Amino acid sequence: MAEDSRSPDQSSWLEAAGIPHILRTLGLAVHPAKVGMALAALILTFALGGVLDLLFKADGGVSESAVSHFVANQTLHQPYEEPSGELGIFRVWRDHQKQCIRGLLGGSLLKSSAGTTPGGGFIEPRSQLYPGRHLAGMGYGVWWMVSEHFFYFVLFSIGTLFIWSWGGGAICRMAALQFANDEKITLGQANRYARAHLIGGFALAPCIPVIGAIVISILLVIGGLVMRIPVLGDFLAGTAFFLALLAGFIVAILLIGLLVGGHLFWPAVAVEGQDAYDAFSRGLSYAFSKPWKTLLYAIITTVFAGICWIIVNFFTYAALAVTRCVVSFGTSPFGWWNRGSNDDPVSKMELLWPSAGLDALHAWPQWGELAWYEHYSGFVIGLFVLLVIGLMWAFLASFYFSGSTVIYFLLRRDVDKTDLEDVFTEEEKEIESAGLPESAPTDAGDASVPVLGESLAVPQSSPPPPPSESPPDDSDNNSSLGG
Repeated sequence: MAEDSRSPDQSSWLEAAGIPHILRTLGLAVHPAKVGMALAALILTFALGGVLDLLFKADGGVSESAVSHFVANQTLHQPYEEPSGELGIFRVWRDHQKQCIRGLLGGSLLKSSAGTTPGGGFIEPRSQLYPGRHLAGMGYGVWWMVSEHFFYFVLFSIGTLFIWSWGGGAICRMAALQFANDEKITLGQANRYARAHLIGGFALAPCIPVIGAIVISILLVIGGLVMRIPVLGDFLAGTAFFLALLAGFIVAILLIGLLVGGHLFWPAVAVEGQDAYDAFSRGLSYAFSKPWKTLLYAIITTVFAGICWIIVNFFTYAALAVTRCVVSFGTSPFGWWNRGSNDDPVSKMELLWPSAGLDALHAWPQWGELAWYEHYSGFVIGLFVLLVIGLMWAFLASFYFSGSTVIYFLLRRDVDKTDLEDVFTEEEKEIESAGLPESAPTDAGDASVPVLGESLAVPQSSPPPPPSESPPDDSDNNSSLGG
């Protein structure tokens, strides 16, 4: 058998590192259907967080620097007391996570994303070159919500799990077919696939290690209660303590596997078309079988994502800045538009779309300074600007899911020696449901065999003659003709 042209060549370090394939992530991520799906998921997530903030702010909000104080106290091993404020939990958590992501990808070098944390946040300017600090900051942000606002965290996690299982699953499905077969499916087809595998695949896969860790932890707590029994508890718990060590080892594997292989769960469902358990087992086995390859692919993808993020930030900032500058000149040419208590010349665009500096692309106007009819234009302009900024972040989400899908293909090739073109298709599902073999025709006269959604031509041959009939002896005829 000829060697697969897309299998890793040991003499080519570029191919062994998967760089040519990872570089395709940009082309996968900028697909309009994927960006649109990511934008819809972002809008739903923000809507969910806004509704929860309204419900939980009845007893008062939190301070804009709540997460920063939490991180500082955790680092110094000091008790934490939640500072009160006027902001919602999601608002504070969102700004902190956004700042960490910008620092991780280097987007803050251009100071061009949508706003910063007013309180300074967890990230300091001198820490720009330490990705581990930004990753730790993201983890601290989640831990702050879990430890300080647990009920809020449960509601928000359930909602975002289903939102991104639907959106991320559809993006992974589109990326899988485009990467493997250069096939671009419609958004409707991706949505149908995501709905069909939503509960038993995309949504359940990341829950398996969490549920397993919780169940084993409950058993460990019960074992600790048994140890409280005098005399008998010491003998029973002491004798069976090796089981507790084994259980702790399993919990550690599940949690570490979720961190290092969790990004492979949804691509596994999108590529293989199997259930959540298959995706969970594949994600853990690939990550643990090739840990250095997993780390290498992740680093290369993150660096490439940072470069693309800086470029997207730059073009977004340039487009909004040019639009604001030119339209501002049209609304108030040479400043000839008097407005305000002192009747000073000002720009109307400055009133409707205030400049927020290089650190933010949008800021809402001072509504008290506007006339009643200007409230409409100021509000609509703000929505359009936020939509453009949302597309920038939607690209980043699309890049994450597309890059995770590419990494899954590469790890599957490294571990299982599976071709990169091998992906589950709906035609294959029809074959399996019909109970037909995939490698042979159903009838001797069939002219093609469906294999993995393709038709492989099989030449037809005439049946052999019966044994009783022998072909005429052409040699005698030829000899007689020649004679």
